[in-house]
Amino acid sequence: MGKEVSKNSSRKAVINVAQELFAARGYTSVTLKDIAERLGIKQASLYYHFPGGKEDLFVEVTIHHLEQRRQGLEQVIKKVSCLELEDCLNQLAKWLLTQPPLHVNRLVDSDLPALPKEKAAQIESVMDRSVIPAIAELFSRYQHGLRAEPFYIAATFLAVIEPIRTFKQYSPNGEEQMIAKSINLFLHGVVEK
Repeated sequence: MGKEVSKNSSRKAVINVAQELFAARGYTSVTLKDIAERLGIKQASLYYHFPGGKEDLFVEVTIHHLEQRRQGLEQVIKKVSCLELEDCLNQLAKWLLTQPPLHVNRLVDSDLPALPKEKAAQIESVMDRSVIPAIAELFSRYQHGLRAEPFYIAATFLAVIEPIRTFKQYSPNGEEQMIAKSINLFLHGVVEK
C-alpha cells in the first residue's frame, strides 16, 4: 500500500505541476525538462507515470482540467436561482474568475494543432461537452428573451468574461465593477438606443 500511495502522490504532483505550466505557457512552450526541473526529478522519471511522454501528460491534464471546470460550473449553475439573468451572470462570472484560466484561444489555435489528430480529438470531445454546454444550460432558462442560440451566447459570454483576469491589472476599476460593466455591455450592447 505504501508504494501505491507514493506512486499516486508522485503522479498527482506531476499532474499538478504540468497543469500549472501548461496553463501558464501552453503545450508548445513547456518541455518535460521544465516539468522535471520544477519537481526536482530526472526527466526520464516522468515516463514512469506517462509512458507516452508530453503528449499523454498534456491530454490527461487538459481533460482533467476541463472535467473539473464542467463539474464546478454545473454545481454553480444549479445553485444560481435568480429571477434576473444579469444577477445570475454576475454570480457565474465571479466564480469563473476564481478558477484557473482556460486559455481556449491558445488551446484551439496553438496547442491542439501541435498534437497528433487522435490526441487533439480526445480533448475536443471533452471540450464539446464541458464548459460551454454547462453555461448554455443557464441561458436556455431564459430562452424567450434570447436573440441567438444558447450555445453561441454561452461561448460569447465566456469570451467576454475570461479576459477580465488580465485587464483588471490595468484598470482603475475593481474586479466586481469590471464584471458588472462587462455583463451590462454583453446584455445591452455598447450603443444606447
